[in-house]
Amino acid sequence: MSFVKFENVSLAYSNSKQLAIKDINFSINENELVALVGPSGYGKSTFMKLTSGLLSPSEGYVFVNKREVVGPQKCVGMAFQASNLLPWRTTLQNVMLPMEIVEP
Repeated sequence: MSFVKFENVSLAYSNSKQLAIKDINFSINENELVALVGPSGYGKSTFMKLTSGLLSPSEGYVFVNKREVVGPQKCVGMAFQASNLLPWRTTLQNVMLPMEIVEP
């Protein structure tokens, strides 16, 4: 059973007519481990942003747990390669920042 599913997903960033990704059909089953690898600029972060709801596809549909992704998903977390801590916050405050942002 698919936990993450992309159906005919394409994305063009607003400042470009060129597609960042085109006609992607992909699914990840529940409890399946998947790794996306590739050079910088090949869509790995774009895939994660679409899955997490931080970006919406220009065409097609993204589903997580059988529900269409129409906004940020509370069940999805992302760790970026370059850590960006806010220097005016303590370590604990930086760790807790996502909990402050997520609506109950």
